[in-house]
Amino acid sequence: MYDQKKHGTVKAELRLKAKTKVDDTYDVAFGLKFKSTSAEPTEAEVDPMNPKRMKDGHASEKNKVKLDEASIGRSFGPVYVKLGVQSATVGEGLWLGKSSLNIGSLRYTITPLDSIFMGYGRDSQDYLAENEKTQSRLLKFFQYEHDFGNGELAGLYFGGQSPERYVGVYGETPIVGKFSVLGEYVHNNNKTKPTENRNGYGYAATGANSDTAGYLLSLRYGQAEKKGDLLTSLNYFNVDQNLFMDDGYTAYDDYITQDGLKGFGLVLDYMTSDHTKLSLERYWAHTKPVAGNVSFDGKPSTESPYYTTYVKFTSKF
Repeated sequence: MYDQKKHGTVKAELRLKAKTKVDDTYDVAFGLKFKSTSAEPTEAEVDPMNPKRMKDGHASEKNKVKLDEASIGRSFGPVYVKLGVQSATVGEGLWLGKSSLNIGSLRYTITPLDSIFMGYGRDSQDYLAENEKTQSRLLKFFQYEHDFGNGELAGLYFGGQSPERYVGVYGETPIVGKFSVLGEYVHNNNKTKPTENRNGYGYAATGANSDTAGYLLSLRYGQAEKKGDLLTSLNYFNVDQNLFMDDGYTAYDDYITQDGLKGFGLVLDYMTSDHTKLSLERYWAHTKPVAGNVSFDGKPSTESPYYTTYVKFTSKF
């Protein structure tokens, strides 16, 4: 990945996951995630805490081992209950699309076209080896989804990630031929934004005491399922600063941070085989500050550019 400052980052990630059925009703799943991130040296810059001092540029590296899943599931007819560390995606993932959640979840298939998904627990991500201390929060959500058939669906959800309170709507539909569109809107009505503490709980910019919101629209052409397939996506994000306290839980955490995001992205996914995919992503955007927010040093939040280029090669088997 290269950003607008020509600063490069290289990531390597491996997920190992296994799932087995114990009998006709029980199943057990276990997974690990290994991740290594190396970043090129940053340019020297002025120290915001001491304007007379220059901060030296430096390279950085971070290695993580995470418990991706450790869960037990059981079916009760149309109801499926899962307990333990697991993955969850709510809506299209704009608010929540993450693994390693310590929750209990329930899926209820009301009819072949109507379903309910709910969860309750902790949002901690279960790192087995990491040099950072984090603080977990209460996580809860309720989602209702209706499938209209032929690739059309719509849903709504309510949730909380203490102290945040979310309500969202989402949907997908084909348009014509290979064209389709999906979207999601989420609103956070919590106006009390705590200042970030040493455990990473809170916000780096506070003061606005206002609602925050965000939405995603994606126009897509094609598919990426088997060798030779090409999927082209034009994405538009409009996400307020401080919509999320921790941007690591959105499925779009490679782009969206606490500073928000507004702009377009073009994504090309080409299936080089039935199990491997080459992706090129380019974003033209900027952060979206909220009036009234100031940083730790008292400076108002300002808009900054976000131009990034990603090249990804992934394999799933």
